[in-house]
Amino acid sequence: MRSNVVAILDKDPDYWKFLREKPYWHRVLSVDSSKIRDFLEDYKVTRRKRFIDKVEDTSNLLTIVQAMMEE
Repeated sequence: MRSNVVAILDKDPDYWKFLREKPYWHRVLSVDSSKIRDFLEDYKVTRRKRFIDKVEDTSNLLTIVQAMMEE
């Protein structure tokens, strides 16, 4: 794997964990380092790290709290 890809993966230990869970990405990134953006997008979608996921989680939490307060 190229050093620039390794440097990006070193920024977050969870990237390496995700890479172990999906070995497909290891093969892809070893052949074509320009796919790092696709890897990061897949990581964010799978791990629910996108902004919209955080908004949805907060909304769900507020709904639960509201339901508890009504009872």
